[in-house]
Amino acid sequence: MELNLTPVDQLIAARVASRVVEATLPSATVEMFLLALGSKLTQQDAKEMKQEQARGRPGNIYRLGLLFEAKEKVGNAVSQYLKRDDPEAMEALKAALQRNFNSNFPPLKNILKQIDNWLTKKKKPSLV
Repeated sequence: MELNLTPVDQLIAARVASRVVEATLPSATVEMFLLALGSKLTQQDAKEMKQEQARGRPGNIYRLGLLFEAKEKVGNAVSQYLKRDDPEAMEALKAALQRNFNSNFPPLKNILKQIDNWLTKKKKPSLV
């Protein structure tokens, strides 16, 4: 039985699988780092939404969409590198990430650290 999952469903499935099986993705391609970025963006949005609601304010319902729009821009910028895991591809990914996200944004810092860990220690990306 073949399932045609949307990118969001793929993200959710990957996150659930990573928690059940292990905390790492199967490979360290640019595509997998983008998947990890999506997970980090979702986690950040949930955290900020919870904080806003705890302060008695309605959460920003547009934030996650804007974050995923920026992620899509990154994906488009590195589309020719998606299946690669070499230093050239990772440097292109880092540059695209830095152009589309604020330098102090926690998910950006996390993904950049994961990329550096892949380049230096061959540690695979993590969704958690």
